[in-house]
Amino acid sequence: MRSGRAPWLLAALVWVLVVAAVGSVTYLVVDRAGRGIGDPSGTRPMAATSATPPLATSSPAGTPTPRPTSTPTAGTPTSSPASRTESFSTRGGTVVATCTDDRVRLDSVTVRDGWRFETETEHGYLGVKLKAEEDDVELTIGCRGGVPALVDD
Repeated sequence: MRSGRAPWLLAALVWVLVVAAVGSVTYLVVDRAGRGIGDPSGTRPMAATSATPPLATSSPAGTPTPRPTSTPTAGTPTSSPASRTESFSTRGGTVVATCTDDRVRLDSVTVRDGWRFETETEHGYLGVKLKAEEDDVELTIGCRGGVPALVDD
């Protein structure tokens, strides 16, 4: 009777090992795929091409004014012109723009969950519209003294 138990014990041991291996691989795959989901800092910003102009529109009445955050960009005076980068945070997301020689360029747009964006350039300005189901935020950014700044109509 002892020899009758050995195949069952061996089968049970193999089954436990297979379940542990499949569980471990599944955990690793799901963990890697889920990194950054739901974390605004985990989203990758959209790199934009060089832009020089925006919409001549402003935020709707009652929309809070975005607060720019200054981040100077280092550049060597002999090889590249001085540039300044500003970040504009809104309820729909964050827009980052850089001015170089009074030309504005969109660096990135990072939207919050449920929001999307559109960009447009016109007359040396950069226009960014962040849209949600029943809400939107419009930014018009230009260069003032070589620094990205919000432009009013």
